[in-house]
Amino acid sequence: MVLISPLKPYIPKNPEEFCTNPYDIISKEEEKELKKNQNSLIHLILPDGIDDEIYENAKKVYAKFKEKHLIIKEDKPSIFVYRQESTQFSHQGLIIGIALKDYEEGNIVKHEHTREKPLKDRTNHIVASNVAAGLVWTVFKANSEINKLIEKIKEKEPKFVFQKYGYRHLLWQETNQTIIQKLIDLFKFEKVYIADGHHRAASAAEYRKMQLNKSDIEKDIKTPWQYLLCYVASDDQIRILPYNRIIKKLVLSSTDFLKKLETEFEINPMEKAFNPEKKNEIAICLRGKWYKLKVKNIGFNTKRDSLDVSILQDRVLNPILGISDPRSDENLFFVGGIQDPNEMEKYVYEKGYELFINLYPVNIRDLESIADEGGVMPPKSTWFDPKVLSGLILHDLSE
Repeated sequence: MVLISPLKPYIPKNPEEFCTNPYDIISKEEEKELKKNQNSLIHLILPDGIDDEIYENAKKVYAKFKEKHLIIKEDKPSIFVYRQESTQFSHQGLIIGIALKDYEEGNIVKHEHTREKPLKDRTNHIVASNVAAGLVWTVFKANSEINKLIEKIKEKEPKFVFQKYGYRHLLWQETNQTIIQKLIDLFKFEKVYIADGHHRAASAAEYRKMQLNKSDIEKDIKTPWQYLLCYVASDDQIRILPYNRIIKKLVLSSTDFLKKLETEFEINPMEKAFNPEKKNEIAICLRGKWYKLKVKNIGFNTKRDSLDVSILQDRVLNPILGISDPRSDENLFFVGGIQDPNEMEKYVYEKGYELFINLYPVNIRDLESIADEGGVMPPKSTWFDPKVLSGLILHDLSE
């Protein structure tokens, strides 16, 4: 149900030096360190400056990358296979364009709301620079025929092989039009689900609307800005980690807080740090003591309501702690990607926060089901890991 397309992107000459993590997970400390290297993508995705100067600087940096030949334009329409490998986990998928018309029509399925401020930022960025450098991570329901073609592409020598962020990164390029057409034909029967990159997708859609409003070539589906730069993977090729919550200060005593929790949960004290073992089981570290919370009432009205992040928001954060908007409440923040509960409790023991909430990860089937129903998951529900690199492929929207 989606129209995919090969791309004629810019590709970095030295991807190990050039590529970075996605802009929205780069800390200020990492940004400062990366900016010591003038050949890093960081100068494009998080440019220096104040107010609108930021976006003008992004445009200048992109031009400089081309002038210095840090990125090279591909002449042939291509699709790519991207793989990340480690001893703990490996995954792979395709880097392709997907028609933004499918985003508007709901065939690129969303499961989160976007926020006004980051959407405006990314829209301003893409309008000024005319390039998409970050991948929108999407998944499709496992399809053996698509996966076979991915394996066939991998039979050739990879274009890149390098190490970064603890993973071995491999990129294969496919220009064979027969294989590309087979993939186009197969994806005509697939929906794809946004895993990570809702703001990048929404800003690309806004850019397309702007172009349609000032252009009379909207029927030309080959125009680069008609396509969203995507990493699309089979849903059996992904790993979701929990997106945990931290409450900085509790206005309740530990006794009163646990008493209020008793209406919704069976509460068991635990001797040491632990991870929840199944859905509807939540681990908390409350002022240095660990408890296992088991949901009492599992008669949920919707799949969305059954998610632990939803239970937490609907039955704890809002009614007990008064956190009605988790996106903006300054007493709450999110920590994704940590798996070791001993590292989690350091936020309490060493940093002085009062409550760490350790969740069981969301299942990809639940995400797909909620998205198919048009449902919206709470913010920061999923942490897809490992993050796919930005800068491997730069999709120029004007050439």
